[in-house]
Amino acid sequence: MIIDGHAHAAGDYATAAAISLAASKFDLAKIVLCTSPKNHQDLGKPPNLPFMKSPNSIYFLNNMVRLGYRSLKDNGDGNRYVRGLAEAQPRLVVQFLWVNPLDQRHLETLEQNILAYNVKGLKLHQAWDSFAIDSEPFLRVTEAATSHHLPIFIHLHSKRETAKLAKFAVQTRDVVFIIAHMLGLGVFAEYATRLETLFFDTSGSERIRKQDILQAVNTFGYDHVVFGSDTPYASLADQIPKIQQLGVSPNVLDHIFFKNMAALLGNVH
Repeated sequence: MIIDGHAHAAGDYATAAAISLAASKFDLAKIVLCTSPKNHQDLGKPPNLPFMKSPNSIYFLNNMVRLGYRSLKDNGDGNRYVRGLAEAQPRLVVQFLWVNPLDQRHLETLEQNILAYNVKGLKLHQAWDSFAIDSEPFLRVTEAATSHHLPIFIHLHSKRETAKLAKFAVQTRDVVFIIAHMLGLGVFAEYATRLETLFFDTSGSERIRKQDILQAVNTFGYDHVVFGSDTPYASLADQIPKIQQLGVSPNVLDHIFFKNMAALLGNVH
């Protein structure tokens, strides 16, 4: 079985019927779902630039993502839309609440929405929202996550912000972070023995290579790597074989595909 630990409510996960179809086709036990950018369900894959074949290349793409996000028309409350999918597919969908720390309304309703939507994690995206790690709004989000025992899934914007998060994680050690796309592996590796609460997501189309995943496994342990597709920006049909072809033991595969994320979610059933 597989838990897709990184997905957006768009493409193959845009509707309850599509979610059911994908789960059956790929033997998915759970799908960790958050909103798509500004709640658009018809987004396609981004261009896959041939010269960009490493996790750190995503730092370069982040600026383009930020510009594109700003130009998108707001299509309503994405968290509420994901909640509807979770209610329609309660066996499959696990909701992570997208939080913009720069939006005062998000901060004011954070506690309320965590409880009302029964979320199992929070989602922060620095390419969408230009908050800083060393800021009071970010600290408020981490306090809420700690209080409710929720992991924070974060897409980092730059090496500078990555370094800030590494230092923050070393100093606090009580906030669980899942790092999207394995960004900043080299930065985090400097603190590897002191980052027990850091996990790394395998998603990222061709930019996350098998050698990058193996580096994370060897540096942080196979129990700190979780599978994700980043649907609709990458395909399960591509991302699942990438993990299967790592050349690791069935036990390691089981942890990456299922056990590690299940533990982070509180062993949801």
